[in-house]
This record gives sequence, structure tokens and C-alpha cells, in this order.
Amino acid sequence: MADAIPVLPNREDRMCRAGALDNSLRRRFASPRKELDLLDLHAGMTMADLGAGVGYFAPESLARIGERGRLYLVDIDSENLELARRRVGARPNAIWIVTSAADVREIPSGSVDRVLASLVLCCLSDKAGAMEEAWRILRPGGRMVVTYPRIGLSPYRRKRSMRVTPDLWEALRARRPWTVLPSRRGAFVTRHVLEKPEPGPAPSPPSG
Repeated sequence: MADAIPVLPNREDRMCRAGALDNSLRRRFASPRKELDLLDLHAGMTMADLGAGVGYFAPESLARIGERGRLYLVDIDSENLELARRRVGARPNAIWIVTSAADVREIPSGSVDRVLASLVLCCLSDKAGAMEEAWRILRPGGRMVVTYPRIGLSPYRRKRSMRVTPDLWEALRARRPWTVLPSRRGAFVTRHVLEKPEPGPAPSPPSG
């Protein structure tokens, strides 16, 4: 029998039906390969999928990081996360955490090479908290890919309080000194690629 997925305190995030997280439209316009290419994921890396859902990215992520890598799969919906675990089977390097992406305290600070937050910010009540957690867990030089539905699509009309506007995104990004990397614009989603800068050289001691 598989170990129980640990459940941590969560917030009032919006949960999605399984069919909305993996479907033919998403695979056509935003395939796992396209998103993970932007993430530049390689063998041996540690990755956190914040908002892993039903494991849309899990098989491809695990294939890329290999047995020496580690994958944290985080989602507030335990039922969807269980579907993800069934999809990839027992993997010693897959860690399942049921919690909000704004509260990933089980992931140590500075321990992750890559963070994926695909179609999750638009479901979070604490968007700033999720961005802060991503910054905390990333190593210097680590990369994050963020995607969310473009303004004008139907989810925004139904959930205006959850929308990610350009002004809101800029406010979220500006909370930390992210380096913005080039990204491709999707047909239905906005994509951002961010990097946590390496620390600069220590200041020279005063002479004399």
C-alpha cells in the first residue's frame, strides 16, 4: 500500500475539475514539452510543480530529471493529486504534498533548481505568497516558469477576483529582483520565464 500523501494547512484556493487540467485543447496549444523546454529542465535537477493537479507535466518531468533528480508535486486538491500519482506510479524521487502553492513549507529553502507554476496563479487567493515561496525554495540561478490564461477568456469572466492582469503581474514580479528571460506568447496563455539571480560579489573592505 502506498504511503499517504501529506496534507498541510491550505488557503481558499479554487480547485479545478480533472478534465479542465488535462484535455486535447491544452495538449494542442500548451503541451508539457513546450512548457518544460522553457524551464530548461535537465537530468539530476530538483523541480517543484506548484499546482501539479492531475499530473499533466509529471511523466515528462520525471523523464527529464531521471532517477537522480527529484520532483515535488504540490496541489491543494488531494483527489487530483492522487490521480497524478496513479498516472506515474510509485517513484522514489516523487514527493507529493497537498497544500496551497502559497505554503510549501515542506520544501527546504534554496533546494530547488526549477519551479513550474502553470495555470495556478489564477486559482490562488494568495498570489503574492506563491511568488514568495517560489523565490524562497529556488537556488540562486534557478528558473521559474509561470503561465496563466490570457485576459478575455471565459475563466476571467467567471472569476474576476482571481484574474492576473498585467498590472498585478508586474506588482508580483517586482516584489523580488527576478531576472526576466525571453518567453513565447501562447494562443490562450501568457507565459513568463524568471530567474533568481546569483549573489553578487562581496564588497571590498575599505582600504587603510
